[in-house]
Amino acid sequence: MSSCPPLRSGPASQVFPPPLIALIAILALILGSVLATTHRRTHAAPFRVLVYSKSTNASHGPVAAGIQAVRELGAENGFDVEATSSSAVFNDADLARFQAVVFNNTEPTPGGGRLLETDERAALRSYIRAGGGWVGLHAAAGAGSDWDWYAGLTGAVLDRSTPVRTGRIHVLDHAHPSTSGLPDLWERAEEWYDRRADPAPDAHILARIKARDGLTGLDEGRDRPWSWCQNYDGGRSWFTAGGHATRSFREEGFLDHLLGGIEWAAGAKPGDCSATRTGSFRRTALATDGLADPVDLAVAPDLRVFFAERTGKVKVIDQRSMRVSTAIDFAYAPETADRSGGLVGLALDPGFARNGRLYVLRSEKAGKRLLLSRFTVSGNTVEPASEKQLLTVPAGAGNENSREGHPLSASLAFDAQGVLYTATPAAADLTVADDPNDLRGKILRIVPQDDGTYTVPEGNLHAPGTADTRPEILASGLRHPYRIAADPRSGALLVADQGPDGTVGYRRITEAGVAGRPYCAGGATPHKSPADGCAAPAGGPPRATGAVTTAPATDAPLSGSVYHHDPAVSETTAFPAYFEGKWLSYDSAGRRFTTLSFTRVERADQTFTDPRSDPVDAGSLQSVDGVFEDMEWNRPTAARFGPDGSLYVVDHGLDGGTGSAGGNEGAGVHRIDYAGDDPLPEATITADRDNGSAPLTVAFDSAVSGLHGKPPEAYAWDFDGDGTTDSTAANPSHTYRGKGGFTARLTVTGPGGATALAGQEITVGNRRPEVTIRQQHDGGVFTFGDTLAFTVAVTDRDDGEPGPVDCSRVVVRSPLGTGTPLRPVARPPGCRGAIVTAAGDRHGRDPDLPYTLTAQYTDRGAPALTGSASLTLRTAFREAEHFAATGGAHDGAVAAGRTNASGDRTLTEIEDGDWIAFDPIHLGNVDSVMVGAIACGIGGTIDFRAGSPTGRLLGSVSVAGTRSRGAIVSPTTPLEDPGGGVELYVVFTNPRWSSEKSDLFTVDWLHFRGPGNGKGAAAHP
Repeated sequence: MSSCPPLRSGPASQVFPPPLIALIAILALILGSVLATTHRRTHAAPFRVLVYSKSTNASHGPVAAGIQAVRELGAENGFDVEATSSSAVFNDADLARFQAVVFNNTEPTPGGGRLLETDERAALRSYIRAGGGWVGLHAAAGAGSDWDWYAGLTGAVLDRSTPVRTGRIHVLDHAHPSTSGLPDLWERAEEWYDRRADPAPDAHILARIKARDGLTGLDEGRDRPWSWCQNYDGGRSWFTAGGHATRSFREEGFLDHLLGGIEWAAGAKPGDCSATRTGSFRRTALATDGLADPVDLAVAPDLRVFFAERTGKVKVIDQRSMRVSTAIDFAYAPETADRSGGLVGLALDPGFARNGRLYVLRSEKAGKRLLLSRFTVSGNTVEPASEKQLLTVPAGAGNENSREGHPLSASLAFDAQGVLYTATPAAADLTVADDPNDLRGKILRIVPQDDGTYTVPEGNLHAPGTADTRPEILASGLRHPYRIAADPRSGALLVADQGPDGTVGYRRITEAGVAGRPYCAGGATPHKSPADGCAAPAGGPPRATGAVTTAPATDAPLSGSVYHHDPAVSETTAFPAYFEGKWLSYDSAGRRFTTLSFTRVERADQTFTDPRSDPVDAGSLQSVDGVFEDMEWNRPTAARFGPDGSLYVVDHGLDGGTGSAGGNEGAGVHRIDYAGDDPLPEATITADRDNGSAPLTVAFDSAVSGLHGKPPEAYAWDFDGDGTTDSTAANPSHTYRGKGGFTARLTVTGPGGATALAGQEITVGNRRPEVTIRQQHDGGVFTFGDTLAFTVAVTDRDDGEPGPVDCSRVVVRSPLGTGTPLRPVARPPGCRGAIVTAAGDRHGRDPDLPYTLTAQYTDRGAPALTGSASLTLRTAFREAEHFAATGGAHDGAVAAGRTNASGDRTLTEIEDGDWIAFDPIHLGNVDSVMVGAIACGIGGTIDFRAGSPTGRLLGSVSVAGTRSRGAIVSPTTPLEDPGGGVELYVVFTNPRWSSEKSDLFTVDWLHFRGPGNGKGAAAHP
C-alpha cells in the first residue's frame, strides 16, 4: 500500500462567500503595501498590462494577491495595470490597449462553463497574432483544456497536482529577465503540477522541478518543467507554475520572476525564448568529400577550421572559399592507425593568431609511443621541419575500443591561461593508471615554452623531484578519457571517461587527485573490490574529495567545450547567453548531444531549510538536457566552439573508406549556427560529376537549398574560386577548360538578407580510379578463424594502363584481423592479399555483427584522386533476434529475453504466417543452414525464401511440437544458391494454428554451413 497521499485531478476548489472575498481583497491590499521596493527599473517607454482573474475553481486568496502584486510591480516599475474578472474586455478594441495580458490563476470548474466564449477566444487569438504578450500564473494552464490553440499558447495542459510541500527548482536560464536573478536551486513550498505532456517543442524551458527531491506523485520521478516561454503564433507567451499560495506574492524572488516575465511578454525587456526550441539551430556542412577517419578539430581566430584524420592528415577549411586543403600528412599505414591510433588529437595555441603554433598528439610509425609535438603553420601548410617534440607516452596505450566505434582515448585541450592538458589512455593492464611514474591513464598538465620545452605548473599531483613520480600528472586512475575540455571561466577540467569496470561518466576535475582507479567507478561507487573499496592506495595520494563530479552517460561519452558567451561577438549566429557556462557533451554511440549545467562557481555553496535537501557545492552537477534533438548524426567524435560562437563538429561517419571518394560514408565537418526564431537558409550543392578530363562540363543543382522548402531569394555561384559571381541561376552548368582542382561555391540569400554557403570540390584533368574487390562477395559468409583471400582490381585510365598496379598505393582495411602484404597481379591489374581473422572473438563482442572490408587506391594525378570499394561480410552464426524486419498475418515475431539462450534472447510470439528478414546475404559458398529452436509449442515449418515471404523457396525444415519447455532441436536443411546477394526471408507456417493454441516454437539461432568466403573459397575470382 502506498504511503503517498492521492493526487487530485487539479487545483483544489475553494468557494468563498462574497463578504469573505471582500475581506481577502482588503487583506491583500494591506499585504501589498509591504511589498519589497527593490523592483524599481526604468524602461524606454511605458506599457500597459491587463490582469484577467476570472476563475470558478482557483483559490481566491492567491487571485487577489496576484492582482495586487502586479499593481505594485507596475507602480514600482513604470507600467500601468488594469484588472478585471469580466471576459467582456476580450474584444479587438479593448485588447489593443495592452502590451501584455496576465491570466491570473484562471481555471474553470469542470462543468462550470468556459472562461472565454467563442468570440472572446477569437479576440485573444487575434491579439496574440498581432504581437501581443501573454503571461500565465499557476492554474492558468487549465483554462483551455478544450481549446488546442490555447493549450499551445500555455505550452501544456494540467493533469494533476501534488499536495503542497517543500521542493526545489532547477533554474536553467540565467540570461532571461524572469530567471536571471534566481539561485541555481530555488527552494519553494508549492503545489507541484504534473502535466499531460511536457511543453511543446517550440517552448524554451527556463526552470525545472527537481522531482528527485522526493516530490512523490510526479510521473516517473523525473524533472518536470516549471517555467517556460515561447514566441507563439506571432506573439509572446510566458508561464510560471508558481503563484499557488498567497505568500508567493510577498517573496522577493518570486516577484522578480513575475516582473521579468511580464516585462518580456510586453516587449519591454529582451530575452531569448528559442535557445532550446527544436529547430533553433542550423547545421552547415563544411567538408564531406573523401574524409578518412576524421577525429578532432580546432578553430582559428580567423575561422579557418583545422581538423585531424586518424590516417595522418591535418586539413584546413577556409570558410570564405569553402576550399579544403591538406596542411601536413603523417601518412599512417592502416595497420598503424588501427593498432595504435595514428593521428588522434590537435589543438591550437591560445596565441595562434600571433605564433601559428599547432599541437598534435599522434602515435609514432612503429606504434611504440604516443608523441606530443608542436608545429608551426604558415598559411595553410605545416612545415615538418618545424616540429618540436614535447613529451612521449610509452607503448601499450592500447586501442582495443577503436573497432567498436570509439576513437583512441587521447586528446588535447588548452585553458585560458595557456596551460596544456593531455589525456592519455591506460593500457590493457589497468594498473598503469595508478603508477605515479607512468604517463598512461592520466591527465597531464604542462605549460609549453617558446623554445619547444615545457614547465610544470604548481598544483599537480606530484611535486617536481619526488622520487619515482612524474610531475606532469594532474589526475590518475583513468581508463579511457575520450575527450577533455577546460572551462574558460572556472578553470575546471572536464573529462568524459570510461571507468575500470566499463561504466562511463563525466568528470569535473578542479584539483589534482586520483580519479576512480583501482576500484571506484565514477569516483565514488565501490566496485568489486578489495576490502578497502574506494579507499586510497596505501601510502599513495589521497583521492580528490570534491574534485571529481560525475554524471551518468551511455556507452561512448565525449567532452565538448564549455560555452562562454561573448556579447562583443557580432555574429547573430552565435549561441545565445542561455548556454553560458554549460558543458556540451555528446555520445558517439548514442549519436546525441546534451548540455550539462553546473551550479555557478562564483556563488557560494547553497544550503536549504528542508532537512531532506543536502547542501550543494558550487560546481555541482545541476541538470542534463538534450540539444539539437532534431539533427541526426552517424558518430560524432569532436565538438568545439569557435571564436564566432558557433559550434564545430566532426562526424566520423560510418566505417572507413566506404564512401565513393575513398572516405568514410557519412563523415563530415559541420558548423552549427544559432537561428532562433529567424530560421536561416540552407545551401546545398550536387553535381553530376566531380572529376574528369579537360574540358569538363559540370551540371550543378541546388534543389535542396532554401528555407522550409521554399527556394532562396537569390543564388550566387563562384565556379573557380576567384571571388567573382559566375552565375545567378538556380541550377547552372559550367565548363572547366584548365586543369587543376577547383572549389565551386554557392551562396544563397534568404529573407532579411541572411546567407548560407556550400562548396563542391571539382578535379579537372584527372579521373577517379575505379576499384573493385573480387573473390569476396558482398553479404558473404565467414567463420572466425578463416583466412579471407581477396583481389583488389584497379582501373586507372590516367596512369598509363595497362600495367602492374603499385600496391603501396592500395589500402585495405577491415576490423576482422590482420592483413597479409599485398602482391601485384596482372589480370585484372590489381593486388592480391588476405585477411587472417582471429580464431575467436578476442574483443568479447557479439559475434553476430556485419564487418566491412574496404579498399582504396590513390592515383598519381595532380590533384590526386582516390577510388574505393567496400563490401559487407557476415558471420556464419546468426542470432535469430538480430533480424532486419519482421511481419506477417499476426504482426511478426518478438525478440524476448531468455537466460539460457545464445545471446540471452530468443525469437518468440511465432504464429502461422509470421516471418523475419535478414539484410542481403550471399549464399554462393553456403551448403546448408542449421536452426537452433526450442520446440515448446504446436510445431510447424520454417521456410527459407529469396527476396520476399513468398519468394523462391531455398530450403525448408520442420520442427515438431512438444510440451517440454527445455526441448532444444537443431534441424538442418540444404540451401539453394539463388545467385548473388538476396534478402533472406525466414517464414514460419502451420495452418493448424489458431489464437486459442500455443505459438509454433521459439527460434534461438541460425548457423550457415559450407566453405563460406574463407579458406574453402575458390582461389580466383
